[in-house]
Amino acid sequence: MTAEEIDEAILEFMEKNSEDEKDFNKLALKVFAYQYERNRLYQKLCLQKGKTPETVFNWSEIPPVPTRAFKLFDLACEPLEFAEAVFLSSGTTQGEQKRSRNFVFNISLYEASVLLWFEPHLLPERKNLPIAVLFPPKKELPNSSLAHMLTTIVNKWGVPESETGLLSNWFIRGGKLLAEELVNWIRAAEANNEPVLLLGTSFSFVHFLDFCIAQKLSFRLPTGSRLMDTGGFKGRSREVSRDEIYHMYEQVFGIPQEWCINEYGMAELSSQFYDGIVGQPYFFEFGGSKKRIHKPPHWVRTKVLDTETLSEVSDGEVGLLCHYDLANRGSVIAVLTEDLGVKVGNNFILLGRAKGSELRGCSVLIDELLSAC
Repeated sequence: MTAEEIDEAILEFMEKNSEDEKDFNKLALKVFAYQYERNRLYQKLCLQKGKTPETVFNWSEIPPVPTRAFKLFDLACEPLEFAEAVFLSSGTTQGEQKRSRNFVFNISLYEASVLLWFEPHLLPERKNLPIAVLFPPKKELPNSSLAHMLTTIVNKWGVPESETGLLSNWFIRGGKLLAEELVNWIRAAEANNEPVLLLGTSFSFVHFLDFCIAQKLSFRLPTGSRLMDTGGFKGRSREVSRDEIYHMYEQVFGIPQEWCINEYGMAELSSQFYDGIVGQPYFFEFGGSKKRIHKPPHWVRTKVLDTETLSEVSDGEVGLLCHYDLANRGSVIAVLTEDLGVKVGNNFILLGRAKGSELRGCSVLIDELLSAC
């Protein structure tokens, strides 16, 4: 199959909202065969493991590539000059050459993946809302997958100024959080008495919440307002727990905790994961308390793997998250992350980044890739 034929098949599968395991497996094997043929480095890794399109019969047997490999190699199925976007991972302290690179050859497929899973979780009513974004605009971060994702959302679901006095806007510009501007926007939202949508990184929200608390500011956004955050919860000089930040959202913004949804994604993937639908978080009893779980879209499968052996763990056990993303057609379908999670059926409880010895399995895979070069 050509790239265009595979993309058409992936998009059709995504749009029909099918949970059929046979259909997913059939398409995943086609994507694997395409990537095996065109991604030469990945082909060498697969050959080392004895995994080829002739020997792999289930998506779960497709060899994964660790996210660290995206920092070392150009994992692409087409000439790099044909890429419609190049997404770089965050974290610039080690220089751009140390950041992961994900080459996207069909940006329309990426954008469809964004919207088809965002909409049922944050906008189940499919109604345009004024949007405040606590993240730099795409023109300032052209290689950020998150900036592109947020731009895609704002372009489709943000309310134009012609329809309301409250314009969707970006409140981190020029490397600065425009706290006073955001305060004025939120005050206008209160007066407008129509629900709004807040989007941004957890880190950015913590900074704004700290500002509001220091200034003794609090708001009561209209009923139906909702919030999506993404990333870790580290503030200026402390780490904020998930329970604490949800409480702060409610106290400062007046948005109930169940209307605050966390998104999990990364530059190396084309799809995202959410821990609930607005008003209906995904909960699971774990360790004597209720924990939120993240669910993948129906075009993604997630396994939780033992940190050393990379064998799949059982329900309730901890391991590295490994995602099989059909929308990752241009690079590799199977991506082994450095994130720890608890297996809950086909979903997971997100625990955070693995450290040191917990990454032994990833290190072995990197060594195998290096030896394949």
